Amino acid sequence: MTMDVARRVDPARLGSLALTAAVLGLLAGLVAALFATVAAEPAVDEAIAIEEAAAQGDPMTAGDGAEADGGHDDEAVVSRDDQRGVGLFAAYALSGTAFGLLMALATHALRHGRPRVGHRVLVAGAILAGAITVAPWLKYPPNPPAVGDPDSLSQRQSLYVTVILVTAIVGAAGAVLARRLRELGWPDHRRIAAVVAAVGVPLLALFAALPGAPDEIPVPASLVWRFRVGSLGANMTLWTVLTLALAWITSEAAARRAAAGAAAPITEPETSPTG
Repeated sequence: MTMDVARRVDPARLGSLALTAAVLGLLAGLVAALFATVAAEPAVDEAIAIEEAAAQGDPMTAGDGAEADGGHDDEAVVSRDDQRGVGLFAAYALSGTAFGLLMALATHALRHGRPRVGHRVLVAGAILAGAITVAPWLKYPPNPPAVGDPDSLSQRQSLYVTVILVTAIVGAAGAVLARRLRELGWPDHRRIAAVVAAVGVPLLALFAALPGAPDEIPVPASLVWRFRVGSLGANMTLWTVLTLALAWITSEAAARRAAAGAAAPITEPETSPTG
């Protein structure tokens, strides 16, 4: 089946690459949703149970019956079963499709100086996973949906996006620097050290400059960290499946096209009968 797909993919064409990456991203998202169902969703259920128990035991919350009932009605619009079922799988599938399109764009943008498409996919996957998932998780690890002050949502989103954008820019600059140093003939150990320093120092400065997470955590730390690790694992599962699958298929496609080109007969120029 992989060979049939590889036969139809043209890694040199952005449209073909984007379509392939989007489909693989959707499938990778479904795999990640399965992981999240097992690793992260139980912690969400526990956090919601703690929040509901605290609300029922709070006289200020219990006394405001209209607001309490209204809140339950809002929550019932999308049931918890739908959230952890169809909603979860749909969210990861959409995210995977979007990540696949970003992967295709990044892979295509890295084509200068990197003729091997599989290598470009791996570099693009590392940059995007680091920027979109790993870096924000290190600075602002996620909390279960029932944890956090709604009033600080916009602030948390701004900080999160800032980390993603800066990390993506620094990661892309690191990839360009690595290619340039390779062209200059730097040995591997010096090139790796220079790129790690060029990427690591700005990111450490960014992490030190940005404020900490604004929310207090009212639930047990063990529960929060189970959710955080499960969430990270699900997202990294998505990136890993997407990156490895796309690298494999595009490498196979490139090899088949190169072999077909080498096997094509060479047409001799025609000569006139008189020579």
